[in-house]
Amino acid sequence: MRFAVRALVAAAAGVMAAGFLDWRAGLLVAGLVVVSYLLLGGAAPRIPAPWGRGRLLRALQRHGYRIAADPAGRHVLIGPGGVFLLESRAARNAVSRADGGWRIGDRPAERVVDRLAAAAVRVERALVRTARARGLPESAVVPVIVVSGRLPEPVMRADRAVIARPRAVLRFILDRPEELDPAEVDALTAAARRALAPR
Repeated sequence: MRFAVRALVAAAAGVMAAGFLDWRAGLLVAGLVVVSYLLLGGAAPRIPAPWGRGRLLRALQRHGYRIAADPAGRHVLIGPGGVFLLESRAARNAVSRADGGWRIGDRPAERVVDRLAAAAVRVERALVRTARARGLPESAVVPVIVVSGRLPEPVMRADRAVIARPRAVLRFILDRPEELDPAEVDALTAAARRALAPR
């Protein structure tokens, strides 16, 4: 299917070039499109792929982390290193320095951090109530903002929140000291899913 689509694109580019110029230009354009596909196909395995949200979450799940959905579409990660509220919807937004301070995409970083920190406090309250009622350990919720682009440091701290690229987020979470055992992780995850379920 992919081959057929690429062949159609090459043919369409050639026909358009032939229509605007002449048949030799059409052959040249079609040939260049084919060569670009071949070059990209050969180089693709050596180009490091960007870490998307799905890949990050799967990597954490392989290391014992469980996921509970936040009503706003964020992810609550519960695992050996504790509890994290992951905001990955800004993952395509770069962190930049502007006259008014740091920005994430086109928004002031402070606003994004404050919003996520407030959401982490709400998640933490819900988990603490459930943990106390069931005799489970209480764990602080660490807000984590996943972004793209270059950062001054691999992991930036902003108040109680963490700002990092996906690979750095993975390292940050996996390097945390273990505070929950697998049974506690499973129990807290079940409690979190009940506490955070939309009503």
